[in-house]
Amino acid sequence: MINKKTLYLSHRHPLQIQTAVQKRSYPHVFLTALLIGLTLLYIQDVQASFSDDEGCLICHKYPRMTRVTEDGAIRSYYVMPGVFANTVHRNVPCRDCHSYIKELPHREVKEGVQCNSECHSVKNPATGKQFSHKGIYDAYKGSVHGREKNTQGIESDKPYCITCHTNPIYDPNEAGPPKHIVDRCVLCHEDQKFVEQWYKHTSRRIRDVKRSSEEIVQLCSSCHEDKKLIDRHVKHAAENNLELGKKFKVAVESYEESFHGKLTNYGFQGTANCLDCHAKEDNYYKSVHEIRPSRDPLSPTHKDNRVETCKRCHTRADSNYAGIDPHPTALADDGVFRHYAEKIYDLISYITILGLVGLSMFETFGRRRDGVAFRLRKGTSWRRKSKRGRDRVE
Repeated sequence: MINKKTLYLSHRHPLQIQTAVQKRSYPHVFLTALLIGLTLLYIQDVQASFSDDEGCLICHKYPRMTRVTEDGAIRSYYVMPGVFANTVHRNVPCRDCHSYIKELPHREVKEGVQCNSECHSVKNPATGKQFSHKGIYDAYKGSVHGREKNTQGIESDKPYCITCHTNPIYDPNEAGPPKHIVDRCVLCHEDQKFVEQWYKHTSRRIRDVKRSSEEIVQLCSSCHEDKKLIDRHVKHAAENNLELGKKFKVAVESYEESFHGKLTNYGFQGTANCLDCHAKEDNYYKSVHEIRPSRDPLSPTHKDNRVETCKRCHTRADSNYAGIDPHPTALADDGVFRHYAEKIYDLISYITILGLVGLSMFETFGRRRDGVAFRLRKGTSWRRKSKRGRDRVE
């Protein structure tokens, strides 16, 4: 069956027919070309970011790749290629960590990533062995924070590796490797991509890029300021005859009351944060994973080690100086003298303020009774009629 459009075109010159068809199909061609171009740009961006050889981004590229857990929490499984490409794990294939995934699409994940597992695709350039975090993981397991990945009950309150380690960007303050450094290294190493990634890896460590004092205090406070978490551990310790740190219940509150805490809140970077005292100075990046209670003889805050810990900043510190409480509170069971001294000072302050307000009210009442008016002029506020005829009230 021939429609009207076909009949109309059949009576026209072939060139006119071709032109008419081009005019009608131009928007479709343009949209198709646009979609293809955007797809190619996305693919190039992903390939330039990191290699997705296992096709994980088929699903995980979507921002709304989320689900609600049985506990009511929202979990996001969205991977941003451009961000992941600048993190310390960019060269690690997904299944080197998620080794329990055997098929695609995979089933529900219940195991989780174990940070002490070996990387099957990344080798330690110094030893030639498969790369692993097992050494630092064992140090963490021996600390007061150490626990297994999948655990229940009171142990699940403790921080795991990913609580503190969030796969950080190499250097947030640097948009990319400086061109003059890349140009120089490429002369011998030839591969620009290799040079850029090696620069990011080494420069982060050489420049000692790490959290600021405020960020460290904020990170530690995320657990040690959690009232429900603290109450659970206090109750568990009482029921099982376990010993908790003397300042466990008020660790954050007392630090903020201290001189160190107040300087940190004002943004001063040179004062002591949590790790400056609770981690050893020697091999700092290992010792932050070996936090121990103050009753442990290996802890920097143990009574036998406290003088040396204070000397890191206060070079003339002695036993008397180290005896000063770094986590001061006004609680009665923590320090009787400070508790009652603070109450007395509070009482004196209230009496002084109320007394000054009371005297001001009495004076105001008396002046009003004597006909004194409140008028702010030429530096004085109270004015009244003069008995000698020199009236200052106009």
